[in-house]
Amino acid sequence: MSEQSSERSPERAKAEQPGARLGQTPVTHADDPPAILAGDADRERSVQALTGAVVEGRLTLEEFSDRVGLVHVSRTQTDLERLTRDLPAAAPSRELDQAPTRFRAVCSMLVRKGPWELPARSSFRCICGSIMLDLSQARLAGREVEIDVFNLFGTVTLMVPAGVDVSVVGGGMFASEIVETPAIAPGRGAPRLRVSVRGPGGTLYVRSPEPGD
Repeated sequence: MSEQSSERSPERAKAEQPGARLGQTPVTHADDPPAILAGDADRERSVQALTGAVVEGRLTLEEFSDRVGLVHVSRTQTDLERLTRDLPAAAPSRELDQAPTRFRAVCSMLVRKGPWELPARSSFRCICGSIMLDLSQARLAGREVEIDVFNLFGTVTLMVPAGVDVSVVGGGMFASEIVETPAIAPGRGAPRLRVSVRGPGGTLYVRSPEPGD
């Protein structure tokens, strides 16, 4: 009787790798460590890191929204690391208790778009006019920003990328509020936008930017 070899053939070794019977692609490099699956806590830490990058001016809200979308579909820790590897370690928050920055549109139009900074606290007065704030490329002055809107028979539009936690409170007589829910729900640690509205007869729109806006 012939003596059996103690060494396995390459074909047999490949068939015995984990996942081979499930139709998965086996690891071909023995020296590579296996990919570690990402958990909810890992995704939350990634969102917090991206939020800090927005506050520091390293990412726009549009770039933040794109990366957060990838965070939610990432399967491994390596996938998450790719989304934050170009960012430095988290820095302490620089949020200050400062007086609100004031803007107004009286029978006129006020537009803010492109690269601009949204203060930690701001106040907008719209009197028979229109205000359009596009936050796609905006830099937030803090992890949480507050916008106070007095709207007297005017129209105020906020264009907020998906992934930002938005809340709207207040209102007024004969006023309308149209808030569209984004496709991507904000995760824990996402930037927060608090909108307080008052005044009669005005209309407030809150929606995500669309291609071509």
